[in-house]
Amino acid sequence: MVQVGRRLHRRPVWARPGTPARRIVALTLGMALGGMAIAASSLWWGAPATPIRLSWWELVPAVVLADELGLHLEVRGDAHTLNFSEIPLVLGCFFAPPWAVILARLVGDAAFQGLRRKQRGVKLAFNLANFLLETTVLLLGAHLLLSGRPPTDWTSWPLMALAVGCADAASMLAVSCAIRWHGGKSKTWSVIAAGAATAGVNVSLALVTAVVLWDDPTAVLLLLVVLIAISLGYRSYTSLAKRHAGQKLLYDFTKVVGASMSSETVTDQLLRKACELLMAETAEIVLFDRATGRPAYRRRLTDWHATEGASGTVTALAPAEADWSRLVRQGHAVYVGRHDRGPVQASLREELGVRDFVLAPLLAEGAVLGTILVANRLGNVSTFDEEDCRLFETIANHASVAYDNSRLVEQLRAEAEVRRHEALHDALTGLPNRALFAQQVEAAIRAGGTAAVMLMDLDRFKEINDTLGHHHGDLLLREVANRLVGALRRSDTAARLGGDEFAVLVHDLVDVGEAEITAGRLLEALHQPFLVDELSLGVGASIGIAMIPDHGGDAAALLQKADVAMYEAKGAHDGAVVYSPERDSYSPRRLRLAGELREAIEAGDILVCYQPKARIADGRPVGMEALVRWRHPAFGMLSPDEFIPVAEQTGLIAPLTTYVLREGLRQCAGWRRGGHEVGVAVNLAVRSLLDVDLPDDAQEMLARAGVPPEALTLEITESSIMADPSRTITVLTELAAAGVRLSVDDFGTGYSSLTYLQRLPVHEVKVDKSFVLRVASNPGDAVIVQSIVELGHNLGLTVVAEGVEDQAAWDRLRSMDCDVAQGYLLGPPLAAPEAIAWLDRRRQGANACPEGPTVTDGSGGLRSALRVVHG
Repeated sequence: MVQVGRRLHRRPVWARPGTPARRIVALTLGMALGGMAIAASSLWWGAPATPIRLSWWELVPAVVLADELGLHLEVRGDAHTLNFSEIPLVLGCFFAPPWAVILARLVGDAAFQGLRRKQRGVKLAFNLANFLLETTVLLLGAHLLLSGRPPTDWTSWPLMALAVGCADAASMLAVSCAIRWHGGKSKTWSVIAAGAATAGVNVSLALVTAVVLWDDPTAVLLLLVVLIAISLGYRSYTSLAKRHAGQKLLYDFTKVVGASMSSETVTDQLLRKACELLMAETAEIVLFDRATGRPAYRRRLTDWHATEGASGTVTALAPAEADWSRLVRQGHAVYVGRHDRGPVQASLREELGVRDFVLAPLLAEGAVLGTILVANRLGNVSTFDEEDCRLFETIANHASVAYDNSRLVEQLRAEAEVRRHEALHDALTGLPNRALFAQQVEAAIRAGGTAAVMLMDLDRFKEINDTLGHHHGDLLLREVANRLVGALRRSDTAARLGGDEFAVLVHDLVDVGEAEITAGRLLEALHQPFLVDELSLGVGASIGIAMIPDHGGDAAALLQKADVAMYEAKGAHDGAVVYSPERDSYSPRRLRLAGELREAIEAGDILVCYQPKARIADGRPVGMEALVRWRHPAFGMLSPDEFIPVAEQTGLIAPLTTYVLREGLRQCAGWRRGGHEVGVAVNLAVRSLLDVDLPDDAQEMLARAGVPPEALTLEITESSIMADPSRTITVLTELAAAGVRLSVDDFGTGYSSLTYLQRLPVHEVKVDKSFVLRVASNPGDAVIVQSIVELGHNLGLTVVAEGVEDQAAWDRLRSMDCDVAQGYLLGPPLAAPEAIAWLDRRRQGANACPEGPTVTDGSGGLRSALRVVHG
């Protein structure tokens, strides 16, 4: 007879609610009713004619002994019990009435299953119903087939074997249905094959015993000895076979974990092999936190045999969980069998939520790395024992070495990954560096489609870095990086190429217009001031855009084209510029200018020109604004828009401003000695505004030139003030206290005019020429200029209008009570000798009306002279 024992769970599958449980209960009732129906009919069959008669109580020990001598075979997920129950049943068919055989089978198996195997509830009821059905089917078959034939008649032998086969088939069919209904996969054909072989042996032994018992009952004792010897011998054989199989599995396990260098692979293979080796339902690994020594990670494997590709699942551990880890502190494996009834063992099983288990520590250099556990031994009978514990400890030792090695390898891999990351990322911002960005650009080129490479350079960063120090500069760069990343899509890339230079790669664009929109979004992200160590710092940016694939076939070419466009944007103060081939010729020229600018400043090749300013009421000159040009030996006279960006980029804007300031004061002193009571105006860069030594330096230069402080006007832009309002206001306050006049240039175009105008110790505001050019023809511009004039006067400030180019504008400004005009109507930027001549002519002309732009400096004049420092 074959019994099939499936994997056991914390809660018996028989007691679980749902359709499978109801089916099993129905099957149990059906088998019981069928067995009882056959048993009832057997009352009318009569007792067999036999020389001896066995009573039910004599058959009970035989039933129990047959079960006890059974052999337990574990194959993958199923545990098969092969016993000798057919022997007492066959003997009962020949030597006892049917009711005695049925009663003996039920009593004997109820005692064995309930007391020896601890079965309870529906499971015990199912097995007893199955035994009842099997027994009654066998009795019915024997009654119908044998027709009273004695065992000594050889024709009864195949008939009895057929009856036993029918009974076993009914039993195995019921067991297979039960297993499948609660989610298992019974190896039906392997069970039938093993059961048929066992049934054949059992029937043969039973028939031999019946023949001996028919002729000489005392000879049965010899057969009993043979039976016990066969059972013990087979058990020894299966034990040896199991040990051999275990050694092979252990060898396979060591090969697997030895070949793997991944902790996750080691874990999954370890759990799978541990379950297979010890025939357990569940295995799990728990790793301890090295700092606290408490369990921190669990990986559990269940249903390991169901799918070859199954892997473990990771679950979190609650703080109070896994107190059983104290067991492993003793340094060796422990086990608790399912039949251990001590309070400690019961408590451990309940704590772990299993029926039986083996637990072993994972050790490395004397420290406990974690634990490995297998639980719920497969089958109805067997459980873990001392031999399993020793085998499992061997597994744990191999696993400990594998884990230690894998952790070392993973640590080396992690360090290599860190070094790789550092080689491809900027250490300050964490953004990709130039090397990684170039790789990503190359990948975008290979992928095809339209993309954009943008090169970005920050305005005024060098002044901030030089004035406040590298610490503030580094913090500012980090904040810039964060804003760039926040303004981009997840698919796009921002990189830092070095210094204050950033690059952006934008994928999947429709056209160049979409690239320009993205660039505008980046500029907008940098528009608001940055709060760095409680300092409000303002920076702008210039962006050059090169398109993939239009502007280059490799990363180097695209970056070079984007660089050309970026300098175009910086020179034109245009924010973002798309690369144009016709502008590319300026790139080598700009490189040459950058290399020669310092020498030009030192050699005096930078010319300072002066554009007149006069009172609108009477045309009297009140001052000159100092503007610059570069007389280059190869390129001729260069306008500021070509070399001022170079000065800003190379850090030469500070010495250039100082040069202009000294030269302007020297010329102002000459004008005043010639009887012209006019002043000079010089633009200041951000770096100068953040320099706390500027007030002292300015007073020193004024004293050296012999010019009174009120003759010097320093022009500043609103955006430059925003680099650090508190600090610039302090510097400006000291300058004002020294008597220097302060002017807000390009007023009306900034983003903080009204916020800071009252706080600044300024003396005048200059209306931006974009409003003045059309003041006589555009009512909107006229309203803006009128508002600025009234605002300035209400604050006690002088109002200067830039860009006055015709008499209509002059007259319109005079009607608005604007104070001072500057523009081509008075004159273009003039060289120093021509500026003096202009002043002389103005004094001779009684200053009553402005003079047209008839005086030049030999270069044809500039329609729009750019200043030394651009906002």
